[in-house]
Amino acid sequence: MYYASQLSMKKRFLHIYNRGAHKADVFKNEQDYWRMLKVLYIANSEVPFNMYSLSENIFLIPRRKNLVDIIAYCLMPNHFHIAICEISPIQTSRFMQKLGTSYSCYFNKKYVHSGTIWQGGYKSKYVDDEDYFEILLNYIHLNPYRSKETPRDTNELIVMLCKALEQSKKYEFSSFKDYLGINRPQSSILASEVRPS
Repeated sequence: MYYASQLSMKKRFLHIYNRGAHKADVFKNEQDYWRMLKVLYIANSEVPFNMYSLSENIFLIPRRKNLVDIIAYCLMPNHFHIAICEISPIQTSRFMQKLGTSYSCYFNKKYVHSGTIWQGGYKSKYVDDEDYFEILLNYIHLNPYRSKETPRDTNELIVMLCKALEQSKKYEFSSFKDYLGINRPQSSILASEVRPS
């Protein structure tokens, strides 16, 4: 697994997240998840894009300079989490605007929906130390596991963590498989420092 100590904490890292308005699902089927993955990749460039004019294998399209370095991500039915290394606050804002607008246009057209699909603007928190960074990566990658139970002791906690790991290993719409060294087309979403070799 990738650890914060492998990156310089002198850089500015952020946890970015948002969810659907009224907690509604923004990813309703596999096609929606794949669309967001493609937008995560192609919107992360200074170059404007038109999804309808791009080739099917978007993950192979060369990009110019990235707006942000994406470190980890997870897409869930009604929300997403992205960990980034910020190049500049302006570029982060530009990336998120491109990401949110592109996916919203797709969603509104596909589902004959009007208005915002997000619960306000995206939220972000700065990651200020290595411990928090490692906790954040684990939180993002274990997000697919949902349990309403609270572990009563260490043994129950270990069992829950094992279940969370197993579920996350199978989950297609996060960067966890990339951290496990599985090379996939969407591995190119991640910054080169964290991609499988």
